[in-house]
Parts: sequence; C-alpha cells; structure tokens
Amino acid sequence: MSSWRECKLGECIEVINGYAFKSQNFLEEQIENSLPVVKIKNVANGDVNLKAVQFHLFDKSLEKYLIQKNDVLIALTGNHPQAITQVVGEASKYKLNDLAFLNQRVANIKAKENMSNDFLYYFLKDDASHDYLASQSSGSANQANISKSDIENMPISLPPLEEQKAIAEVLSSLDDKIDLLHRQNQTLESLAQTLFRQWFIEEAKEEWEEKPLSKIADFLNGLACQKFPPQNDIEKLPVLKIKDLKDGISENSDYATSDVKPEYIVNNGDVIFAWSASLMVKIWDGEQCVLNQHLFKVTSKDFPKWFYYHWCKYHLDNFIAISSAHATTMGHIKRGDLDEAMCVIPSNEELVKMDDEISPIFEKIETNSRQIKSLEKMRDTLLPKLLSGEIRVKI
Repeated sequence: MSSWRECKLGECIEVINGYAFKSQNFLEEQIENSLPVVKIKNVANGDVNLKAVQFHLFDKSLEKYLIQKNDVLIALTGNHPQAITQVVGEASKYKLNDLAFLNQRVANIKAKENMSNDFLYYFLKDDASHDYLASQSSGSANQANISKSDIENMPISLPPLEEQKAIAEVLSSLDDKIDLLHRQNQTLESLAQTLFRQWFIEEAKEEWEEKPLSKIADFLNGLACQKFPPQNDIEKLPVLKIKDLKDGISENSDYATSDVKPEYIVNNGDVIFAWSASLMVKIWDGEQCVLNQHLFKVTSKDFPKWFYYHWCKYHLDNFIAISSAHATTMGHIKRGDLDEAMCVIPSNEELVKMDDEISPIFEKIETNSRQIKSLEKMRDTLLPKLLSGEIRVKI
C-alpha cells in the first residue's frame, strides 16, 4: 500500500456537465445530422440505454457535450440511496458505438493520464462512493443534487496506474462474462418467443381447443405482507414487490416472516405476473422471498412453464391497454380479464413434442440467470476489497 497515494478525485479527472438543451429544439425521430440526447433517465444500472430518447441537430458549438463509447457518466440529480429510483451519483458506462449528446443533470467524467478510465468507472460504482456523494448532496430525499465540486473533492486512495489497470481488468472480466450471459439469454428468449408464435399464433390448427388463460394456470395473488412482519432476525424473508421485479432484492427491501403458507414463497424460476401499476411478466431470477399483493405467482398442474409463461406474455399488451383504460390513480387488471384472454391448446402428443424442443431453451436461460447472479455477487464482493487494497492484484 506504500505506493498508493491519498488525494482528491479532482486531481485525476475532468468533470464536464451536460448541456441544458431547449425542449423546443428536440426531435422525436432521428434525421440526418442529428444525434440522440442522453438524459438522466437513460443513466442507470451500470449501462446507458437509449430508450425513448429524443434527438438534437448537431452543431459544432455543442462538441464539448458529445459522449462516445466507454465514457463514464454520473447522475447529478436523483434520489438518496434509501429511496431508489434514480440514485444521485449513479455511475454508468456508455457502451454504444454511436456518438450522442449529454443533457443537463448528467456529467461526463474524463480520466486524466494518471488514472485508468475503467478504474474510474469501478471507483464510482463502489458503495462507498455512492455513500460519500449522497452525504454531500443538497436538496430533499426525492430531489437530491450533487455538484461538480462534490465529485472533485471526493477522497480516493489511488494505486499506481499499472495496478489500477490490473484491478479494473479483474472486475471487467467478470462484467464481460455477465454481459455475454445476458446476450445469450436475450437470444434464447427471442428464439423461444419465435417458436411460440409460430406454433400457436401463425400456424395454430383449427381443431385445437380454446381455453381462457385463467383455466390453463393458477394465479395466486400475494399477501398484504405488512400484516406478516418478521418475528425475529432468523425466520424472515425479503418481500417481493413490483419494484423488485425490475431492480431485484436489495438491502432496502422490506421483510416478512417466513412462517407463511408455502405457496406464498417465491423461488428462483417461478413465473411472476405484476397485475397492477407496471404490468409485467417475469421468471423470477433472484433469491427466495415472500409474494406481496399486486403480484400473481403463476403455476400449472397441467401445462409446462414455458406454455403459460408465453401465453401471459402474449396477452400482456392487451392487459396493459385494459389497465390504462380504467386507470384513475393506478391501473390494474382484474381476474375477469384473465377469463377473457383465450389460449389455444394442442393435443397432448403435440405438446410433448413442443416441450422437447423448447424446455431445454428455458432450462439454459435459468442456468445462465443463476450464473449471472453468482458472478454479480462475486464482483460486488471483490469491488470494495480491491479498491481499498484489502485484496491486491499481482501486476
């Protein structure tokens, strides 16, 4: 550790705040000589996405606000970590090949010659960095803000450049494996969905029986988990809520007693259907937990998992439209909507042949998902130990 240097992050970086683009100049579709604009909503969970982006015409005066592949971005506005939506100080890496503009409330953090860009990214991803920036932020819990100087004044134990690169390489190798498995799963899910549509939508046979979704699977509504508080610190499980389907169980999740009926326990691989607010269907890939209200656990004694999962996914767009139609404060669907969602049922012999083809795809997806969780846990365990010097990397 004698070669590590205590300093301020500002000695190693340049902070470039995003530009305050005028809303009237945004374009809804990309045209020639325009670029996407990355806003704070696009900066989350380690990667920058371009979902629902707007565009802006290129102008040479805006070159300072261009971002390119591998740039490290940070959210300057958001929630404190205890109220996760968009966490203030959340760092992301721009992994896309296309140039883009950076909007206000997000900053581009440029590593200087004495710092590795990848090491910078992992330093900002560390919980200790989150906690520091949250402690420096101003405003309320729902609208916390950090400044350029808050980032520059953050203390850092800086290893020599070669050791920075070695640390980042260890962590990057884990992230690369995680990214590869995610891409594999996207391909496998697309393949399974294509097969399902071909069999049951495009080439469905007239003689096949029709049944409502509510008859091919059981939809168990969750518990009002606040009525089932943990009795001690041992016999308890995290509560699975709608937000956890997106973000996963975290240290901020609620807990309930594990002494509930077994059917209300959610295990890795269970199909979960959020029927209120943000409607979605997901195969749960997290830890064991308790099913909360506004969620269905979907099971079937008669049909394989892929069959009822894909029928739920097939009808989801219609359910979302129904939810939006009678939304006042929070849209939802009713059990009657499940009764009206029709599904075609092949013969037992045909279903067995289909199952032989598609079940291995589902098993591979679930195996990959478990491996992803294991690698993420390993990375998150190593990250603070490597950044603190508790674990050293041979150069």
